[in-house]
Amino acid sequence: MDDEELLVWIRRVLERSWFATEGTKKVHLRLRKWFGVVASRKRVRIVMRAAGLLSPQRVESDRKEKLHEGTIIPETIDRLWGTDGTHFGLADGTSLWLFATIDHFSAEILGWHVVEVGKGTAYEALEPVRQAVRRRRGVLEKGVGEGVKIRHDWGPQYAAKAFGAELDFLGLGNSPAFVHEPETNGVIERFFRTLKEECLWLHDFRDAEHAREVIGAWMELYNEEWILERHGYRSPREVRRTIEATAAQAA
Repeated sequence: MDDEELLVWIRRVLERSWFATEGTKKVHLRLRKWFGVVASRKRVRIVMRAAGLLSPQRVESDRKEKLHEGTIIPETIDRLWGTDGTHFGLADGTSLWLFATIDHFSAEILGWHVVEVGKGTAYEALEPVRQAVRRRRGVLEKGVGEGVKIRHDWGPQYAAKAFGAELDFLGLGNSPAFVHEPETNGVIERFFRTLKEECLWLHDFRDAEHAREVIGAWMELYNEEWILERHGYRSPREVRRTIEATAAQAA
């Protein structure tokens, strides 16, 4: 097909996709998967660029030497969970906290919690961690989280004694990020960028309850449909299901 016809199919992918910021790699994959359209990724990029359809890309500036070595991605699920919080606003200008916990391997969101800024304490920051433990271990009790480490930054909620004490009680390892090295908590940081671009910045939330409703639906969509290149363009839930199925067969 010529470039004009390919552009028609590219627009169909973008119209059908649930997400607004997918780049040429994912469009190239979905062309083949959804419509059986075969074209090189380079050609897809050229056609999208000419039509002004490329998603914005962040320009990397010169960076200082890293204080850490290696990767923050473990070998499988439920070894390292990242947790953090971010601010977002309602239509009337009120600010809210959104706390979340993510699996560093699969990038699956295991828990999230929205609360008014004035209530963003360590106890509220712990809520998505507790949700993750309940989801993956079935209960909340002493030592049940053994084998999992929690990666977090040095924000006041995470530096609080109450936060560390709860991790100790649940048997979760405490794995703080390097000071002034936010990339060591980069999995949750990268997720928050996606969350803002695909959800938080696209809605005028009326109130906290409306925000929870919209965000909750989007979190499920993300877990089931957001595809990751490093996992062969599978979603976070697909990654977990594959690992669990393999483990069940081995048992």
